[in-house]
Amino acid sequence: MKRTYRVEKLAKKEERQIIKRIFILSVFSLILIFVLLTVGIPTLGKLADFLGSVFRSDNEVISESSVITPPKLDTLPPATNERKIKVAGFAPVGNSIEVYLNEEKVDKVEIIEGKFEVLDIALQDGENRIRVKALDDSGNVSDFSQEAVVILDTEEPFLEVSSPSESQTFERDNRIKVEGKTEKDAQVFANGFLANVDFEGNFEVSIPLYEGDSEIEIKALDEAGNSKIIKVKVSFKK
Repeated sequence: MKRTYRVEKLAKKEERQIIKRIFILSVFSLILIFVLLTVGIPTLGKLADFLGSVFRSDNEVISESSVITPPKLDTLPPATNERKIKVAGFAPVGNSIEVYLNEEKVDKVEIIEGKFEVLDIALQDGENRIRVKALDDSGNVSDFSQEAVVILDTEEPFLEVSSPSESQTFERDNRIKVEGKTEKDAQVFANGFLANVDFEGNFEVSIPLYEGDSEIEIKALDEAGNSKIIKVKVSFKK
């Protein structure tokens, strides 16, 4: 009897605890529903609008970038002695290319399979700044490509030979030193041997001589491809 009473008492206690838990959960659920209705849903709506505007902005940027992507020029020489030059490159968008030389439009060609080529662009003496831009049928125009600068130089480089002197005779050692001065960016060859040229244009190179009379050809070659040759007659005796 006493044991039965204890069992009934425990059952009633557990029942009260269950009812208490149900009440707490019900109150919490009502509070949560109230918060969602008054604050949560508008906030979620604002968050959705914000995310939509971000993605929409990104899409617009991507779309715009795909329209104005500038063409890319193939590498051009920094200097040349040719008065006309070929300009070529790659254009990911558009159907035609406009070529600008020193801010002036000088030619227009079609883009074929993403590539373009413009022949015989007439250069001006000195510095030539070359840029291109792409166009399509809808009137969209790209930004300019990266600018390429080409120097038109048709003058022969400066060249002066200080040693050896004309008709100089050498004995015993058949290797002699050829020295002189040229432009700082030029290359110098003496009978085909490449000379060392310092930042001031001074050059020197040692070359062999054959017995008897011979002629040394000293050649300077600048970046544009212009050259100047000086010939010096010398002799060697054993």
